[in-house]
Amino acid sequence: MIEHGILDELRSIVGIGGVRTGEALSLIHPGSDERNLHAGVLVTPGTTEEVAAVLRLCNERGIAVVPHGGRTGLVGGGVSSSGQIVLSLGAMNRILSLSADGAIATVEGGVTLQSLQEAAARVNLSTGIDIASRGSASIAGMISTNAGGMEAFRYGVMRHRVLGLEVALPDGRIMSDMAQVTKSNEGYDLKQLFIGAEGTLGIVTRAVIRLAPADPFTATALVACPAATDAIALFRLLHGSLDLLRAEFMARNYFALASANLGPAALAAFTEAPCYLIVETGAADQRSARSALEDALARAIEQGLVVDAILAQSEKERSEIWNIREDSSIVDRVHPDGHWFDISVPLQALETWLAQFNEGIAAFGPDVRGFVFGHLGDGNLHVGVAGLKVNKDAAKAIVYANLRELGGSFSAEHGVGLDKRQELDAFADPVKLELMHSIKNLLDPNGIMNPGKLLGRKGATPIPGAH
Repeated sequence: MIEHGILDELRSIVGIGGVRTGEALSLIHPGSDERNLHAGVLVTPGTTEEVAAVLRLCNERGIAVVPHGGRTGLVGGGVSSSGQIVLSLGAMNRILSLSADGAIATVEGGVTLQSLQEAAARVNLSTGIDIASRGSASIAGMISTNAGGMEAFRYGVMRHRVLGLEVALPDGRIMSDMAQVTKSNEGYDLKQLFIGAEGTLGIVTRAVIRLAPADPFTATALVACPAATDAIALFRLLHGSLDLLRAEFMARNYFALASANLGPAALAAFTEAPCYLIVETGAADQRSARSALEDALARAIEQGLVVDAILAQSEKERSEIWNIREDSSIVDRVHPDGHWFDISVPLQALETWLAQFNEGIAAFGPDVRGFVFGHLGDGNLHVGVAGLKVNKDAAKAIVYANLRELGGSFSAEHGVGLDKRQELDAFADPVKLELMHSIKNLLDPNGIMNPGKLLGRKGATPIPGAH
């Protein structure tokens, strides 16, 4: 428990309303993990200086700080416990500037992705990154986890969208590197240390984000493919001949479950195939976009890359198609006993990985199901293994089998957090791990920043499926 004297000192920094405990805290939703608010103390600073002052106090008193953005993380990165404090950036949610000419925005860390998307759209720009939790995910949280999403094959991940950062360090110092240009060769690019660090080195309080041109008029299609290799060939065809905006992959089991439960009937009755893509392309006007995509898909059918396709004829149909992919929590609602993984597989190895995954699932018998969907352009797969007969270690053995040999990654876009520390120890290069620990000890020698997340104990731990 945090002593009342410490709570009073925190209130003197952020104001009485900036510290919530007890009943006031119980009114706040914990987000994607019910353990997120177990600390029992939520501190909400309103400025970078207040964030720094809170960290300085906690560092002096040996109090752990768990940073929170939108609480949408899926690997336990925001989990807290008694004796710690949660520091939320929810009150730091201003877009400080947005330049249409420069195609950049300066924002506070608590700004949601959707807020920035809407502001950028007003000047015909986009964020160049999109994720399903756009309405609650914060920019600082996305930076801290190096979020990816559907447009990574076009514009990169969050690391590639950041031009400048301001970070409050554990000892209360503020590092400001708020460059607004792409070329800034001024020694070590220290801001990169904090991108993907999951709040273990400091707290991102402001950022300069590179924006992208807004998408033109779009055409959307749901496509059934005879194999993953054909889906990849279709991706290459569309990427090379059209303005391909998105290409989302769904394996048969996921599509069958999602379409049957989310509807409409026309999608649930769509042609059965090993895998499906949702593809979206752009053109100068709506008619041209649809015509060009229709012609390209006709060529793909002739080449045997596509079995069948549905081209959305209205915004309603477009939304129905996308809902099957974006409401992926339908799997948890139908199979609440599932284990989930977020991996990357090189495109050239996708068919091989899928085959061995399906064989592994089949070996468990008919009561165990495997679900795969994700972002085809960058090989990021979200993988679920559901069934009472399979525990998480057994699921890991299937998902991670040969993953390193295939050139993949056990953590694609959600980070390591609390749940994947064992994987990091097992898969990461030992020298890399040693350097990570050294950086952590240098910047946070008292270990107050998000303890237990990302970096666990030193030394490798055996992981099922790690070879």
